[in-house]
Amino acid sequence: MTVIRADFDLSVLQRAARAFGTEQMPFAEALALTRLAKGVSAEESRAVVDTFDNPTPFTQKAFTVRAATKAVPIAYVSAKDIAAQYLAPYVFGGERSLGAKRTMLVPKASGTNQYGNLPRNKLKTLKGKPNVFVGTVATKGGQQIAGVWQRPSASAGRGKRNSGRAAQSGLKLLIRFSDTTEAPKHLPFFERARAYVARHAADEFRAALRQALASSRRRS
Repeated sequence: MTVIRADFDLSVLQRAARAFGTEQMPFAEALALTRLAKGVSAEESRAVVDTFDNPTPFTQKAFTVRAATKAVPIAYVSAKDIAAQYLAPYVFGGERSLGAKRTMLVPKASGTNQYGNLPRNKLKTLKGKPNVFVGTVATKGGQQIAGVWQRPSASAGRGKRNSGRAAQSGLKLLIRFSDTTEAPKHLPFFERARAYVARHAADEFRAALRQALASSRRRS
Protein backbone atom coordinates (compact mmCIF):
# COMPACT_ATOMS: atom_id res chain seq x y z
CA MET A 1 0.00 0.00 0.00
CA THR A 2 1.30 3.46 -0.87
CA VAL A 3 0.54 6.22 1.63
CA ILE A 4 0.43 9.79 0.38
CA ARG A 5 1.15 12.46 2.96
CA ALA A 6 1.17 16.25 2.79
CA ASP A 7 2.53 18.81 5.26
CA PHE A 8 1.09 22.32 5.49
CA ASP A 9 0.67 25.11 7.99
CA LEU A 10 -2.77 25.28 9.58
CA SER A 11 -1.63 26.89 12.83
CA VAL A 12 -3.97 29.89 12.65
CA LEU A 13 -7.07 27.81 12.02
CA GLN A 14 -5.97 25.17 14.50
CA ARG A 15 -5.71 27.81 17.22
CA ALA A 16 -9.17 29.03 16.30
CA ALA A 17 -10.49 25.49 16.41
CA ARG A 18 -9.00 24.93 19.86
CA ALA A 19 -10.76 28.07 21.04
CA PHE A 20 -14.06 26.36 20.28
CA GLY A 21 -12.90 23.00 21.60
CA THR A 22 -11.33 20.07 19.82
CA GLU A 23 -14.45 18.02 19.16
CA GLN A 24 -14.78 19.41 15.63
CA MET A 25 -11.24 18.54 14.56
CA PRO A 26 -11.96 14.86 13.68
CA PHE A 27 -14.93 15.98 11.59
CA ALA A 28 -12.78 18.51 9.73
CA GLU A 29 -10.05 15.95 9.09
CA ALA A 30 -12.48 13.36 7.73
CA LEU A 31 -14.20 15.94 5.54
CA ALA A 32 -10.96 17.25 4.06
CA LEU A 33 -9.50 13.80 3.44
CA THR A 34 -12.67 12.59 1.73
CA ARG A 35 -12.80 15.65 -0.51
CA LEU A 36 -9.14 15.15 -1.41
CA ALA A 37 -9.80 11.49 -2.24
CA LYS A 38 -12.69 12.44 -4.52
CA GLY A 39 -10.44 14.96 -6.23
CA VAL A 40 -7.72 12.34 -6.69
CA SER A 41 -10.29 9.94 -8.17
CA ALA A 42 -11.32 12.55 -10.73
CA GLU A 43 -7.66 13.27 -11.46
CA GLU A 44 -7.00 9.57 -12.10
CA SER A 45 -9.89 9.46 -14.56
CA ARG A 46 -8.22 12.33 -16.43
CA ALA A 47 -4.92 10.42 -16.31
CA VAL A 48 -6.62 7.46 -18.02
CA VAL A 49 -7.86 9.72 -20.81
CA ASP A 50 -4.39 11.26 -21.18
CA THR A 51 -2.64 7.86 -21.23
CA PHE A 52 -4.84 5.61 -23.35
CA ASP A 53 -6.25 6.07 -26.82
CA ASN A 54 -10.04 6.30 -26.63
CA PRO A 55 -10.52 4.45 -23.30
CA THR A 56 -13.92 2.92 -22.58
CA PRO A 57 -16.27 4.60 -20.08
CA PHE A 58 -15.74 1.59 -17.78
CA THR A 59 -12.00 2.28 -17.72
CA GLN A 60 -12.48 6.01 -17.23
CA LYS A 61 -14.76 5.33 -14.26
CA ALA A 62 -12.53 2.61 -12.82
CA PHE A 63 -11.74 4.40 -9.58
CA THR A 64 -13.71 4.35 -6.37
CA VAL A 65 -13.40 6.23 -3.08
CA ARG A 66 -13.74 5.02 0.49
CA ALA A 67 -14.51 8.02 2.66
CA ALA A 68 -12.60 8.89 5.82
CA THR A 69 -14.48 8.96 9.11
CA LYS A 70 -13.92 10.69 12.44
CA ALA A 71 -12.90 7.34 13.93
CA VAL A 72 -10.67 6.35 10.98
CA PRO A 73 -9.21 9.50 9.37
CA ILE A 74 -7.96 7.73 6.24
CA ALA A 75 -9.50 8.02 2.77
CA TYR A 76 -8.78 5.48 0.04
CA VAL A 77 -8.76 5.73 -3.76
CA SER A 78 -8.58 2.42 -5.58
CA ALA A 79 -9.52 0.78 -8.86
CA LYS A 80 -12.47 -1.60 -9.00
CA ASP A 81 -11.50 -5.28 -9.05
CA ILE A 82 -11.75 -6.01 -12.79
CA ALA A 83 -10.21 -2.70 -13.83
CA ALA A 84 -7.45 -3.06 -11.23
CA GLN A 85 -6.39 -6.35 -12.80
CA TYR A 86 -5.77 -4.94 -16.26
CA LEU A 87 -4.59 -1.48 -15.15
CA ALA A 88 -1.98 -2.79 -12.70
CA PRO A 89 0.69 -3.56 -15.35
CA TYR A 90 0.34 -0.03 -16.69
CA VAL A 91 0.93 1.37 -13.19
CA PHE A 92 3.60 -1.01 -11.87
CA GLY A 93 5.02 -2.43 -15.11
CA GLY A 94 5.03 -6.02 -16.32
CA GLU A 95 3.00 -8.07 -18.77
CA ARG A 96 -0.55 -7.14 -19.68
CA SER A 97 -3.21 -9.11 -17.84
CA LEU A 98 -5.05 -11.86 -19.69
CA GLY A 99 -7.85 -11.96 -17.13
CA ALA A 100 -9.96 -15.05 -17.78
CA LYS A 101 -8.55 -15.46 -21.31
CA ARG A 102 -5.85 -18.01 -22.10
CA THR A 103 -4.31 -15.84 -24.81
CA MET A 104 -4.36 -12.30 -26.15
CA LEU A 105 -7.02 -11.79 -28.83
CA VAL A 106 -5.62 -9.48 -31.49
CA PRO A 107 -8.21 -8.34 -34.07
CA LYS A 108 -6.94 -8.54 -37.62
CA ALA A 109 -9.87 -8.61 -40.03
CA SER A 110 -12.65 -8.71 -37.47
CA GLY A 111 -14.81 -5.71 -36.71
CA THR A 112 -14.06 -3.82 -33.51
CA ASN A 113 -16.22 -1.46 -31.49
CA GLN A 114 -15.74 2.30 -31.22
CA TYR A 115 -13.00 1.75 -28.63
CA GLY A 116 -10.95 -0.58 -30.82
CA ASN A 117 -11.90 -3.70 -28.86
CA LEU A 118 -13.62 -6.90 -29.87
CA PRO A 119 -17.33 -6.62 -29.11
CA ARG A 120 -18.64 -8.85 -26.37
CA ASN A 121 -19.34 -12.41 -27.57
CA LYS A 122 -17.67 -11.66 -30.92
CA LEU A 123 -15.45 -14.73 -30.71
CA LYS A 124 -18.41 -16.96 -29.87
CA THR A 125 -20.38 -15.55 -32.81
CA LEU A 126 -17.54 -16.10 -35.26
CA LYS A 127 -16.95 -19.67 -34.09
CA GLY A 128 -20.60 -20.45 -34.88
CA LYS A 129 -20.23 -19.58 -38.56
CA PRO A 130 -19.80 -22.48 -41.03
CA ASN A 131 -16.97 -20.81 -42.95
CA VAL A 132 -14.93 -19.96 -39.84
CA PHE A 133 -12.59 -22.24 -37.90
CA VAL A 134 -10.25 -21.93 -34.93
CA GLY A 135 -6.83 -23.43 -35.38
CA THR A 136 -3.18 -23.05 -36.36
CA VAL A 137 -2.28 -22.48 -39.99
CA ALA A 138 1.16 -22.74 -41.54
CA THR A 139 2.03 -19.87 -43.85
CA LYS A 140 4.07 -20.30 -47.02
CA GLY A 141 7.06 -19.06 -45.06
CA GLY A 142 6.61 -21.81 -42.50
CA GLN A 143 5.24 -19.60 -39.74
CA GLN A 144 2.61 -21.18 -37.49
CA ILE A 145 -0.22 -18.74 -36.78
CA ALA A 146 -2.96 -19.62 -34.30
CA GLY A 147 -6.22 -17.80 -34.45
CA VAL A 148 -9.68 -17.54 -35.91
CA TRP A 149 -9.70 -18.03 -39.68
CA GLN A 150 -12.29 -17.48 -42.39
CA ARG A 151 -12.40 -19.71 -45.43
CA PRO A 152 -13.34 -18.52 -48.91
CA SER A 153 -17.08 -18.92 -49.44
CA ALA A 154 -16.57 -21.97 -51.68
CA SER A 155 -14.93 -23.78 -48.75
CA ALA A 156 -17.83 -23.29 -46.35
CA GLY A 157 -19.09 -26.55 -44.94
CA ARG A 158 -15.72 -28.21 -44.44
CA GLY A 159 -14.65 -29.29 -40.94
CA LYS A 160 -14.19 -26.40 -38.53
CA ARG A 161 -10.64 -27.23 -37.45
CA ASN A 162 -7.70 -27.25 -39.85
CA SER A 163 -5.03 -27.13 -37.14
CA GLY A 164 -1.58 -27.92 -38.55
CA ARG A 165 -2.52 -27.86 -42.25
CA ALA A 166 -0.76 -25.73 -44.80
CA ALA A 167 -2.29 -22.37 -45.53
CA GLN A 168 -5.18 -22.52 -47.98
CA SER A 169 -5.57 -19.96 -50.74
CA GLY A 170 -7.91 -17.17 -49.70
CA LEU A 171 -7.88 -17.85 -45.96
CA LYS A 172 -8.41 -14.68 -43.95
CA LEU A 173 -7.08 -14.25 -40.41
CA LEU A 174 -9.85 -12.63 -38.37
CA ILE A 175 -8.37 -12.79 -34.87
CA ARG A 176 -4.83 -13.81 -33.98
CA PHE A 177 -4.01 -15.59 -30.74
CA SER A 178 -0.91 -14.08 -29.21
CA ASP A 179 1.16 -14.30 -26.06
CA THR A 180 0.79 -11.41 -23.67
CA THR A 181 3.29 -8.56 -23.92
CA GLU A 182 4.74 -5.89 -21.66
CA ALA A 183 2.36 -3.01 -20.97
CA PRO A 184 3.28 -0.48 -23.67
CA LYS A 185 2.43 2.62 -21.62
CA HIS A 186 2.73 3.93 -18.08
CA LEU A 187 -0.32 5.15 -16.19
CA PRO A 188 1.02 7.71 -13.68
CA PHE A 189 -1.42 6.84 -10.91
CA PHE A 190 0.76 7.68 -7.92
CA GLU A 191 2.48 10.62 -9.59
CA ARG A 192 -0.84 12.29 -10.38
CA ALA A 193 -2.22 11.52 -6.91
CA ARG A 194 0.77 13.01 -5.10
CA ALA A 195 0.74 16.11 -7.27
CA TYR A 196 -2.99 16.63 -6.70
CA VAL A 197 -2.68 16.27 -2.92
CA ALA A 198 0.30 18.65 -2.84
CA ARG A 199 -1.69 21.28 -4.75
CA HIS A 200 -4.98 21.02 -2.88
CA ALA A 201 -4.43 19.61 0.62
CA ALA A 202 -3.91 22.89 2.46
CA ASP A 203 -6.93 24.55 0.84
CA GLU A 204 -9.17 21.56 1.52
CA PHE A 205 -8.18 21.40 5.19
CA ARG A 206 -8.65 25.14 5.63
CA ALA A 207 -12.10 24.92 4.06
CA ALA A 208 -13.00 21.92 6.22
CA LEU A 209 -11.85 23.66 9.41
CA ARG A 210 -13.87 26.75 8.54
CA GLN A 211 -16.94 24.59 7.94
CA ALA A 212 -16.39 22.80 11.25
CA LEU A 213 -16.00 26.08 13.14
CA ALA A 214 -19.10 27.55 11.50
CA SER A 215 -21.06 24.45 12.49
CA SER A 216 -19.78 24.77 16.05
CA ARG A 217 -20.84 28.41 16.25
CA ARG A 218 -24.34 27.63 14.98
CA ARG A 219 -24.83 25.02 17.69
CA SER A 220 -23.47 27.24 20.50
